[in-house]
Amino acid sequence: MKTTFTVTGVTHEGHTLTLQPSVCENGNTVTVTIPRERLCNPRFETLIIHSSLTTAHAGDRGYMFFPTNFYYGFALCRFDEKPNTLFRTWPTATTVCGICENENAVFVRIQGQACDARFYVESKDGEYTISPQFRFDGDEPEEDVSVVYTKMPNATYSDMARFYRQYQMDYKGCVPLKERARKREALRRAAEGMELRVRMGWKPIPTPVRHQNLKNEPPMKVACDIATLNKIIDKMHKKGIKHAEICLVGWGPGGHDGRFPQQYPSDERFGGDEALRECIAKAQRLGYLMVCHTVSCGAYEIANNFDRDLLTKKINANGDPEPYVREHYIKGGLNGGEPYHLCAKTAYEHYAVKDLPKVRGYGFYGLHYIDELTAIIPEKCYDKNHPVTRKQAWEYHRKLARLAKDLFGGYQSEGYMDYMNSDVDAILYIGVQSKLTHEQNPLFDEGIPFWQLVYHGIVMSNPTSQTVNYPVKDTYQHLKFIEYGGRPLMYFYSKFGDNHNWMGDLDLHCGSDEEIDAAVDAIKVAYDEYEKLKYLQYEFMENHEKLGEGLYRVTYSDGTVITVDYGKGNYTVEKK
Repeated sequence: MKTTFTVTGVTHEGHTLTLQPSVCENGNTVTVTIPRERLCNPRFETLIIHSSLTTAHAGDRGYMFFPTNFYYGFALCRFDEKPNTLFRTWPTATTVCGICENENAVFVRIQGQACDARFYVESKDGEYTISPQFRFDGDEPEEDVSVVYTKMPNATYSDMARFYRQYQMDYKGCVPLKERARKREALRRAAEGMELRVRMGWKPIPTPVRHQNLKNEPPMKVACDIATLNKIIDKMHKKGIKHAEICLVGWGPGGHDGRFPQQYPSDERFGGDEALRECIAKAQRLGYLMVCHTVSCGAYEIANNFDRDLLTKKINANGDPEPYVREHYIKGGLNGGEPYHLCAKTAYEHYAVKDLPKVRGYGFYGLHYIDELTAIIPEKCYDKNHPVTRKQAWEYHRKLARLAKDLFGGYQSEGYMDYMNSDVDAILYIGVQSKLTHEQNPLFDEGIPFWQLVYHGIVMSNPTSQTVNYPVKDTYQHLKFIEYGGRPLMYFYSKFGDNHNWMGDLDLHCGSDEEIDAAVDAIKVAYDEYEKLKYLQYEFMENHEKLGEGLYRVTYSDGTVITVDYGKGNYTVEKK
């Protein structure tokens, strides 16, 4: 069957045009290119590429897989009879997909202009298609649009993940965790220890005051002051938890999302800077890493370093640049008030390079956490004094990660966007949902650990927000954590504010000695299990297979095989 490509674009003026792409075939690889110059006059809003290579029909053997969004991770969709459905993947997520386990299997990687790309996945009248789509917003692209199709007859998603992993190591700078840990003590110690996060305090959310200042700032709930934090650390040490990385969340002024981009001092209501420094030093003497949570993408008017000129600017209906209020949070605001977005360029050049060394001065050491950078779509900025494209915003995010690594010893964030994984050591959680269902979307037959198959052994991760605190949750979350090769993430006060429970309703608390005892007992369960399995963090996840309903087998590069049985509620480990 002849391979066909159809490229359709919508111009800034609203006209629909068909473009002729350049198609280059080299063995099993087909590269489709639309030169940048062709997209500059006229300028385009969107562009989509349809291909017979990524078209299948109901009844065909095999399935397709694709990234979804931060909530659902990677989805597998079989070619059976499904209702007509169009699903748009999250822009700039891991921009790969595939059709698998038939003679027409093909792996798709968006190469040029990937920062502006996503996939359209559609089932229509028995025909399945996956089509790369690009959004330019009427701006000139920075490079040629290009998509690489690699024919891999009968390949599984595990085969394609190994192929993509090799590409990441050969061309994108990813280095195995085993090699990096030999050179960085902080990373080695983080890999040997579970993660514990402590949310120390927060203001109400939804916020009752959108435009906050020091006079009208809502009260902050103190959930864990430094004296209580010391109790937790002492109890962990007493119960034999020898290795852990403790991350303080909401430790700064106003608590969690309180007054960013102001990062310090620590809020006096927790006990003050001197008490914090002493606590950090004590934790380190006991063998723990101690790091903290900062934010480089959000800004609130209450901050002592708030500067409207440094915010991201978007073009309004009149064609003028105006400060961008983050759409995802605009309805209820955030704890600090009106949720402005900080330009990626100014976040690095005006804030991080000056502020993060002072945060380091508290004594924090380990995998420093900068919120959201691998979970959000990099935003363009149209301020003439600091304009950035999405691709340039990517690069500033990578600079932030490198700065954190140089200052603190490592870097971690949240989410499954992989444009900066060569600079990331750990991910808080890859997505939100542990289980994909038809109710979420008719195209979702089940989730697959494609991200983990690519990056396990390179970037540590916890599978989902629902597997946070898994020892106090149901068996399903425990088994999903094992199946996806997680590094444990335990969390005091993961739930905060009205309906802010994306990490689940079951939580760790420290309001009394009894609550601290119960919480540390749960932490010890995760610690003991990780002690037996942490060697696998240095291994690649080579294969993931569904053996039957609720029965999965995972094979690692050292020969270890883990079989997870959801029906029986258990798992087994076989070492080579």
